[in-house]
Amino acid sequence: MVNEDEMMELIDQVRFNLPDEIKQANWTVSEQQRIISEAHAEAARIMSRANERAEETASEHEILRRAERHSAQVIKDAQAKSDQIIREAEGYAMEQLKQLEAHLGRTLATVRRGVEALQTNQPPSEESADQATGS
Repeated sequence: MVNEDEMMELIDQVRFNLPDEIKQANWTVSEQQRIISEAHAEAARIMSRANERAEETASEHEILRRAERHSAQVIKDAQAKSDQIIREAEGYAMEQLKQLEAHLGRTLATVRRGVEALQTNQPPSEESADQATGS
């Protein structure tokens, strides 16, 4: 049936070649595990950097929102202060104009009294006589 010598020769060839094949298979498995391990490590680094960047972006976004809120408040406060200053300036101007008006009124009254006093103490001039006669 089976030749014993041939069988022994085949077994020897398998024994001779098997360690190389096993070594090659072991190396392939080892290399595959190394590559997978490196891939996992790289994926972890990428995820870590992505998470850091996401946190930085979120932090920057929060800082920007805070700055915008602060800016809006500063503008609102400045506008309110500006409105107050304008109201106070207008009030001051109005008070000064009223005082000036009262002063001018008193001055005008003094001038009129002076004109009347002079007119009553002087004889009418030709011009005044002509005006009185209608010429």
